[in-house]
Amino acid sequence: MGLAAGGFLIDVDHVVDYVLFERQRDLRPGSFLRYYLEGKVQRVVLVLHSYELLVLLAAVAWLTNVEWLWGWVFGMLLHLPLDIVFNGKFASHGLVHFYSFIVRARAGFRADRFTDRRPRPMSGEGFWAAFFKGAQLEDDASKGPSRRPETRASEPARR
Repeated sequence: MGLAAGGFLIDVDHVVDYVLFERQRDLRPGSFLRYYLEGKVQRVVLVLHSYELLVLLAAVAWLTNVEWLWGWVFGMLLHLPLDIVFNGKFASHGLVHFYSFIVRARAGFRADRFTDRRPRPMSGEGFWAAFFKGAQLEDDASKGPSRRPETRASEPARR
C-alpha cells in the first residue's frame, strides 16, 4: 500500500493543483491530461512532490519503523527521479531544484519560473496514447525523425 502511495498515488497532487490553484472544473481524464501536456499550467504547488516531504516521511518511518510508511518513502525514491528525467526536457536548467517545495514557494509556485519551452498541442491521439507518449516540444516536432550524419567509409567519424 505504501509503495503505491509513494510511487503512483503521489500524483493526486496534480489533481489538487488543477482544481484548487488552476481553477479547472473539467475532470474528464482527457481534458486534465491535455491541460498539462499543452503547457497551460500556471501554478505548481504539488505538495506531495518535494524533497522536504520525503525527508520528513523518511524520518518518521525511521523513528516508527512502520512498514507502509517505508513503502511510501521507497515509492517516492522511485517516482521523483523518474519525474526529474522525463519532465526535465521542458526546462533548460533541469528540474532537480524544482522538487524542493521551498524553491517552488520562493518562486511563487509559478510554473513559468521552471519551464522555458512550451509543449505543443496534443494531436488527435486518444487518451492512452497521449498518456504514455507524453508532451512533445514544438521544436522537437519540427525536426522530424533524427538521423545520424552520413560519413564516407574512408573518412573517420568526427566527434
